Amino acid sequence: MQILARLPANLLLQFKCVSRLWYSMISSPYFANLFRKTPSLLRERRVYLVDHDAQGDYTLCSTLSEKHRSNIYRFDQVTPVMGGGCFVNALRGLMCSRIGTRVRICNLTTKQQVELPLVVSSITGDDSNMWNHFGYDPIQEEYKVISLTWEMTQERVVRSDHHVLVLGPGASWRRITQSFPPHRPYSQGISIGRHLYYGAWTDDNTCVVVRFDMTSETFNLIKLPVEAGIVWDTRATNVMNYRGKLAVFDYSFLERKDMMDLWSFEDDRQWWTKKTFSLPTSILYLLSMGDLFVQSTSREGMIRCFVHDDSVVRGSMICDLETCKFTEGFLSCILPRRPSEIRSLPTSYYWDDFESIMYLEA
Repeated sequence: MQILARLPANLLLQFKCVSRLWYSMISSPYFANLFRKTPSLLRERRVYLVDHDAQGDYTLCSTLSEKHRSNIYRFDQVTPVMGGGCFVNALRGLMCSRIGTRVRICNLTTKQQVELPLVVSSITGDDSNMWNHFGYDPIQEEYKVISLTWEMTQERVVRSDHHVLVLGPGASWRRITQSFPPHRPYSQGISIGRHLYYGAWTDDNTCVVVRFDMTSETFNLIKLPVEAGIVWDTRATNVMNYRGKLAVFDYSFLERKDMMDLWSFEDDRQWWTKKTFSLPTSILYLLSMGDLFVQSTSREGMIRCFVHDDSVVRGSMICDLETCKFTEGFLSCILPRRPSEIRSLPTSYYWDDFESIMYLEA
């Protein structure tokens, strides 16, 4: 099995047709984990980019991460997903998306897809007040999906309801009964170790970071540093993984000073430390192309700077905060937006990952 685990995914998928025994072996969770953990020079790492529009459609682009001489990626697979709902997040070769209130998991290598059961919540409403995250528990070696629904009452009081599902045969949602302050999620979640982090607003409109432990399935509230004056804003702040730690970056004055503040959370001391980064002067070129946005990436200490104008996402580049250099760029492949979408904020996501041969069951 060690030899098989070093082969490329496309070859293993063909071997599943050899016999029932081979099909069962290659489809087993044990072999999927072995394939994931076994290093191989034949393993393909792909770069992904998702552009999600206001009409419920998104485009999935990907290419092998082998770099060109100019350090520019040219996407060779572009898949418009019409009526595809919204992109949630991706990890370990799997992607989570949602259509209305229905959550789906897709294996990006095998193209297999499963739809999860509907969440039954005490809070009713449409999918606009629903938030999800797809994570992994490294202790139990389980994939879990988090679902959070919330509402704002007429008295301006927030109510929220939380559920978790373990991916596997007969999967079902369980309500998390922990007493925890109601909140509204702001940002996409990021996974660091067994913890999920995301920005949120509490009942009294205070900006916080919420931490969810994938193993114990418990929430914890992390207060932001008062002196930072951080206010969640799509054009100014977000969470990221910096050296394996939670961090919040603020780029609200990046266009004026080419500088960005980063607040790193020291978990052992429950304290925030501040760093200021001067980004490359070449970022001025990006600024001349349209409105600048900054996002975290799947790589520690790296951010993605991209520009959005009236039709497409352009000038996308990856910046290493340690060296303050742009390491990679992307040739835009996103389809032009419809006129009704021009004023909408861009929701464009980047990550890179190895292939997965995991057989999905729910």
